Amino acid sequence: MAKDTKNFKVAEFACHCGCGYNVIDQRVMNMAQTIREAVGVPIHVNSGCRCDKHNLAVGGVTGSFHTKGLAADLSCSLGAKKLFAVVADLKARGKLPDLEYAILYIKKDFVHIDCGKARSSFFEVRP
Repeated sequence: MAKDTKNFKVAEFACHCGCGYNVIDQRVMNMAQTIREAVGVPIHVNSGCRCDKHNLAVGGVTGSFHTKGLAADLSCSLGAKKLFAVVADLKARGKLPDLEYAILYIKKDFVHIDCGKARSSFFEVRP
C-alpha cells in the first residue's frame, strides 16, 4: 500500500468518480514528489487511479495504466509545457528511474506520467 509523501496524500490519487478505488503505486507518488520538488510550485493531480467505469467515461483507453494505479495526470501553475520540460530533464539526469512514459497534452494543459511498461520512446506530445 502506498504512503503519503511530503507534498502528496494517497487520497489525491483516488478515482474521481467517488467509488473509493485507490491502488496507486508508490512509484507514481514518488515520481510526482520528485517532479514537485524540481518544479518548486504545487502540482495538481488531475487523475490518478481510475476504476474501469470512470476510465471509460473519461475516454481512457482499455487497459489504461490508470486502472492499475500505475499512472497520473499532473498540472501546475507554470503550465504543462514547463512541467513536461522538467519531467524530461529529470528523466535525462536519472532522477526518475521508474518513469516509463510521459505525454504532454498541449490543449488540455497537463502531463501524463506512468511506470507501466517501456515503450519505444519515453516522451510523446499530443495536441
